[in-house]
Amino acid sequence: MAIKEKASAAPDVALRMRAFDASLDLLDHAVAESFGISRTDLRAMELVSRMGPASCGQLAAALGLTTGSVTALIDRMERAGFLRRTRTTGDRRKVLVALTPIGRERERRAFEPLQREMLQTLSRHSPTELRLIAQFLDTARSVSDRARTRILRLGRGAQRQWP
Repeated sequence: MAIKEKASAAPDVALRMRAFDASLDLLDHAVAESFGISRTDLRAMELVSRMGPASCGQLAAALGLTTGSVTALIDRMERAGFLRRTRTTGDRRKVLVALTPIGRERERRAFEPLQREMLQTLSRHSPTELRLIAQFLDTARSVSDRARTRILRLGRGAQRQWP
């Protein structure tokens, strides 16, 4: 690819990434609303589903919340039937949060059609292209994580510092 062509393609890809991000945002909003929970509650559910049972501290760190806020979140999600607290076998004092069968089923029904269609779309690509896509997604996530860290370092009121 020529340098000029590459330079003009990059902003187009970045714009498409923003549109994709907005689309996923709207999807999450719709799913959370259909479950009768908040977007943060849905994020907690997704984290536990993807990573397995987690402690309150791990959830707090991953969600950017205080442990007190996570306790309230878990209380709501237990009442809704999506998450449950379990004690570990090695140390009964340690509590882990896990997805319930109801939570897993609701999540499956909401996201399985999307997953099936995404896998179908990805199957059209060669293994080399899939490795490139995976590498790009990993890099894009790292860039996003660094941007979030920079913004969090600025703290509240940072928007007043921006033009």
